[in-house]
Amino acid sequence: MYTALANAPTRATTSINLAWGPLMVIPCSVYTGTEPTRVERKEFFDADPNVPVGRSAVRKDTGEVIDTASVVRMAQALNGTWVPLSDDEIAACTTFRGLAEILCFVKNAKVSQYLTEDVKQVRPKREKGKVNPAAEKAFALLLAGMAAKKVHALIKVAMRGPARYALLDSKGNLSLIYSADQIRNMVDLPTVEATPQELELAGKLIDMIGTDAPVLTDTTAPNVRTYVDNKAAGYITAAVEAPAPSNIDLVQQMLASIEAKKAS
Repeated sequence: MYTALANAPTRATTSINLAWGPLMVIPCSVYTGTEPTRVERKEFFDADPNVPVGRSAVRKDTGEVIDTASVVRMAQALNGTWVPLSDDEIAACTTFRGLAEILCFVKNAKVSQYLTEDVKQVRPKREKGKVNPAAEKAFALLLAGMAAKKVHALIKVAMRGPARYALLDSKGNLSLIYSADQIRNMVDLPTVEATPQELELAGKLIDMIGTDAPVLTDTTAPNVRTYVDNKAAGYITAAVEAPAPSNIDLVQQMLASIEAKKAS
């Protein structure tokens, strides 16, 4: 990762229990690793900062459903004044909307230094369903050249809102990335000394769980869908029980977790 410029977070956003094997449960805090640098916009009714609007075009003060044409996106100046700020205005003071400028090419081996936020697919534009042969040839040539050189294209692109940095690979995938001033410095890690026995047990537990690079699919969405369907039918499924962190001796806990993994 390239050098972070934002301050390290000072407050945790949530907490998790990290399950390492069947019986090893480690309580952890989670901190934000990025911070926004873009000017934040909020939605108001008829450009009135006293009447904020929710996501579904509903006045937050009265609950009244309003015409989306009356919703105005606004930004707050440093003096506290709210002013309307449209996508076109952002483009006018930054980068022309729709322009994607290749700034340079990055060696594939160096791409991992950038933190990816989102992935999109880029293809030559079709006009009324018809391809543009010249655009297709130029785009294919660009991708083939990048594949031969083993590089990504570093792009500054304005799609909606302010221009963003992104990486285009030789397969036409566009990965939006964070800039250095959006990356927070690291929160200090604990410094503890491990005994040779503890390190050996940790290695054994890692080996017991296994090393792999599986193809991942979303297993949560089907479970939520089943829960929603069951609830609609009047049946509530039993809640999943969370594992409780253990406070027993660490070596004994790792040994017990290894034995439990063997048994399973």
